[in-house]
Amino acid sequence: MGAFFGHALPGAVFYLTGFWSLVNVLRVVVVGAPFIHRFWYPIDTRLTQKPVEPILKIVVCVIGVLIEMGHSARWQIHDMEGNFINMNDLQHSTMYISFIVASFVDILSEKSTKLRGLDALCYFVCFSGEAFLFYFHLHGREMVDVQIHICLVVASAICGVSAVVARWKSSNPILSITYSLFVMLHGTWFIQAGFLMYPPFHEKTPALNLMDPGAMMYVTNLFLAHILVLMVLLLLLYFIFTIITPPVKQQKHYVKHQKSDLGSPMYKTVPSSVHFYVDSD
Repeated sequence: MGAFFGHALPGAVFYLTGFWSLVNVLRVVVVGAPFIHRFWYPIDTRLTQKPVEPILKIVVCVIGVLIEMGHSARWQIHDMEGNFINMNDLQHSTMYISFIVASFVDILSEKSTKLRGLDALCYFVCFSGEAFLFYFHLHGREMVDVQIHICLVVASAICGVSAVVARWKSSNPILSITYSLFVMLHGTWFIQAGFLMYPPFHEKTPALNLMDPGAMMYVTNLFLAHILVLMVLLLLLYFIFTIITPPVKQQKHYVKHQKSDLGSPMYKTVPSSVHFYVDSD
């Protein structure tokens, strides 16, 4: 991950999954339909009932592990003298592997009601484990580098807590919106960290002075700016959906609750092409 692409790849994945989650939750809020929290949403195509999102996350995370470990020599964790090596690559790969496991649980929990709730536990472990890894990822680094990673630790920890709370109060869309926003923040800050420490256009944009005390204040302000921009995006999306989406009472047909053979919630298409998650109770 010691390059711009190494930060941009996970950042893009986190941002896109958070954005997709936010869009689906807002669609439910606007139409006033029943809601229950989930960690992935289907795509409104012929693949509606297929776990496309978890599969894509698995593929990207596998690619991330392969990129981190690189050639076969990087799979070694110590040299001939007994010194530990490639620890950064190992920690980054551990993060990817944890989300691979969580994505598999996403798929399994959709098939069996006995596993419902296990997905929240997995995402709590993934995000809090990532925060733990990155907190102890800072030995011997410059102070601005440490500040950048501490902001990432904060975003990861909040994602982990909000994942559990959103599942615990699964009928409250506000908690799901909070989870989605912080997953997006997690992604945008990953990308921002890449721009700050490994600027891709270094000929025009000089790298940040990682020992400048003023840069620490700049990084803190920049982190808050990310939060404010995401809040503006939330309000903008809500405004757009209120314009393009008619409420349930104005639609010709109502969504009926259905159950699969396992009793799991199902999706039903309404005339406005809005898909939303309904409780099976």
